[in-house]
Amino acid sequence: MQKYLRLVLRCIPCSLLFALCSLSFAQEHSYAPSDIENGRGLYQANCLGCHGNDGDLVEGANLSTGRFRRASADEDLIRLIREGIPNTLMIPKTNLSYGDTRAIVAFLRALPTGGAFVADNREVVIGDAARGEALFFSNQTQCSVCHGVNGGGNLLSPDLGNIGATRTSASLEDAIIDPLSEVRRGQRFYRVTDLEGNTVNGLLLNQDTHSVQLLREGERLAAFLKEELESHGFIPSPMPSYLDVLSPDEVSDLVAFMISLQQEQP
Repeated sequence: MQKYLRLVLRCIPCSLLFALCSLSFAQEHSYAPSDIENGRGLYQANCLGCHGNDGDLVEGANLSTGRFRRASADEDLIRLIREGIPNTLMIPKTNLSYGDTRAIVAFLRALPTGGAFVADNREVVIGDAARGEALFFSNQTQCSVCHGVNGGGNLLSPDLGNIGATRTSASLEDAIIDPLSEVRRGQRFYRVTDLEGNTVNGLLLNQDTHSVQLLREGERLAAFLKEELESHGFIPSPMPSYLDVLSPDEVSDLVAFMISLQQEQP
C-alpha cells in the first residue's frame, strides 16, 4: 500500500506539469472571433497573393495544417511575419503593427479547424435583375467603368459575364458592401516604390525571387527588379464599398443582376 502511495505521489507533479502545459497551449491558441475576423482581412491584404485563400499555395509552407517549420509558439510566428525570411519571397511586413500581426496569427491558428472563413450560408434577399442591370450601368455606381460583362470595362478588373455561375449570392452581396472581405487570387493589387521614391500601383501578374510584374493604370505592363526597389507589397483592392451608397433594396437588385450573369464559357 505504501509503495502504491509513493508511486501516486511521484506521479502528481508530472500530471500537474502536463495539465499546466496543456492549459498554457490552449490559452495561447485561443482567440476571440473578432481577432480571427480582423486577421482574415489583414491576411487578405498582405498574404493572400502568395499563400492563397486556404494558405496552401506555397510549396513546403502549407499554413492550413497548423504546423510551421520555422515557428511553434505564437510569438515565433509574429516575429517571423514581421521580420520575414532572408533570401525568400517572405519579406518583412514592417507596415504591420504588433496587434495586426497577432490578428493574422489568430487567423492562421483557425485555418486547420475551418473556422477562419465565415460560412457562406446566410439568407440573402434577391431583388429585381432588370433594375439591377440599370443600376450596374448607371452613373450612380459606375460598375461598368471597371467591370465588363462579356466585354467592356478594363483589364485591371475581372469580367463578370459568368459571375452568377461561379459565386454565391452571399459572396456577391459581400463584394458590393464589403469588397475587402474576400479578394481572390489573381485580383490582388500591388505597389512598388523605386530607389528614387517613385511609386507604381497595379494588378499583380506575377512575381518571383528577383522580379515583379504588374498591369498598371492605363492597362500598361510594367516589370521591376526587386533589388532596384526601395519597397514593394500588396495594397487593398481599389474596389469601393457601396454600403453607404446604395440602399438595401438596390443592393438586392444588383445581386439579382449578377446572379443572372451565367454566360456559358467555351
